[in-house]
Amino acid sequence: MKILFILPYDKTYKYNGAFNFAISYAPLNLPLLAALVPAEFNAEIKIIDEGVSKPLSEGTFDIVVITCVTSSANRAYELCRYWKKKGSYVVLGGAHSTLMPDEAMGYADSIFVGFAEQTFPQFLQDYIHNSPQKIYKHVCNSEHLSMPTPRRDLMSKRYMHIPTIVANRGCVNNCAYCCIHKMWGKKGLTRPIGEVIDEIKSLRSKRYIFLDPSMSSDREYAMELLTALIPLKINWMGLSTIDVTNNSVLLDLMVKSGCEGILAGFESMNAENLSGVGKRTNKVDEYKTAVKKFHDVNISVLGCFVAGFDGDTRQSLLDTVDAIDEICVDLPRFSILTPFPGTDLFDKYEKDGRILTKNWDMYDTMHVVFEPKNMSADELQQTFFQIWKETYKTKRILKRMNNIKRNRFIGLLPAFGFKFYAKRIRKL
Repeated sequence: MKILFILPYDKTYKYNGAFNFAISYAPLNLPLLAALVPAEFNAEIKIIDEGVSKPLSEGTFDIVVITCVTSSANRAYELCRYWKKKGSYVVLGGAHSTLMPDEAMGYADSIFVGFAEQTFPQFLQDYIHNSPQKIYKHVCNSEHLSMPTPRRDLMSKRYMHIPTIVANRGCVNNCAYCCIHKMWGKKGLTRPIGEVIDEIKSLRSKRYIFLDPSMSSDREYAMELLTALIPLKINWMGLSTIDVTNNSVLLDLMVKSGCEGILAGFESMNAENLSGVGKRTNKVDEYKTAVKKFHDVNISVLGCFVAGFDGDTRQSLLDTVDAIDEICVDLPRFSILTPFPGTDLFDKYEKDGRILTKNWDMYDTMHVVFEPKNMSADELQQTFFQIWKETYKTKRILKRMNNIKRNRFIGLLPAFGFKFYAKRIRKL
C-alpha cells in the first residue's frame, strides 16, 4: 500500500513564498496521521508540505490524505480532483473540512470532521475491508486524547531546527473571529502528561516549540505539565494569554520549566475593539505591565496584532506601530481581521452584507475579504502593508533587541525573517 499525505499551499504559505526558514516551524498534523498507519500495512508513506517543498504530481498512490485550512481549501480541492483522476482514494480533513463539511464532501471520497486520532485508524480498517464511509466525525467522550509520536522522520528538513510538540488544544477565549472553539470546543483536549514527557525525552533536544493554542487554557493541567517539565531542564516557547502574568504561581512554573518566549494575542490597542469581539482576557491598560513582568523573568514576547476591527482607522493603525514599541513587545506580528466561515464574525458580516468575497484563497489573514467600517477595503490593505514595513525597519528591530536579556541572536533571526516577510507579502 502506498499513502501520500499533503499539506496544500496557500497564497502566503508556499514553497519559495513569503515564509522562510527563520519563521517556519514543522506542523504535526500529517506526521501524526502517518504514525497512525498500522505497521502490518507495510505501507510506503510520503509526506509533502507544499509550504516548504515542491508540489508532487508524479507517482501513484492507493490513498491520498489532504488536510487544509480555509486559505488552502481551493488548492486542496484541486488536489482532490487531480489524485482522484489518477485513481487514488482521496480523503480530506482539517479545519476547513470541519467547518464546511457539506462543501468538502463534494470533492473527496471521504472527509474527516474534528480530530482524526480516533477516526483515521477506523477509516484505514474500513478501507482495507472495502467499506469506507463518506464522513468520519470525531466524538468527544473524554477530556484527554492520547496521541502517538509523530513520524518526524518523514518530514522535510526545511524548517527551523526546533522540534514542535502539542499538549493541549484548548483556548479559554471565545473570540468572534476565531475558529478554534468552533472546531474543538472551549476547553479542547489534553494529552496525558506522561505521554508528552516521554515524547520530549525521545527527541533529545534542549529547545521546543509548543503548538498548543494556549498552554494555560486549562490552568490545572498547565501547572501539572509545567511541573513535570522542570526536571527535563529544557527551554521552550509557546502560545499563551497575557493574563498569566496575574497568576504568580503559574508564571513561576513557566520560568522554572524553561519558558524563554511566548506568543500572545494582544490583537488591538483599542479596548472597544477587544470587547466587540469577545476578547475578555485582554486589558489594554495592563499591556505594558504584563510585558514587563515577562521581561523581568527573561521571557521574550512575540505579540500578535489584528488590523480591521470596527474601531480601527488608518491613523489608529499607523499609531499602533509606536504603541507596540512603547509597551516593549519584542517581536510584533500583524494579520488582517478575517471572518472565517463557520465563525460568529462571518455570520454577522454576511448578514450585514459586508463579506466581499468567498474566494477562500483570500482568507489567509493577509488580504481584506470584508468591508471595513472606517475605511475602504483597499485603504485597509495598503495600511496593513505599511505597518508591516514600518515595524520592521532595521532601526526598530535593533531598538527592540535591547529588551531581550538573553539569546539575542535567537531574537534577531526571526526579526529579520519577518523583515523579509514584510517585503514579500505585498507581492502576493
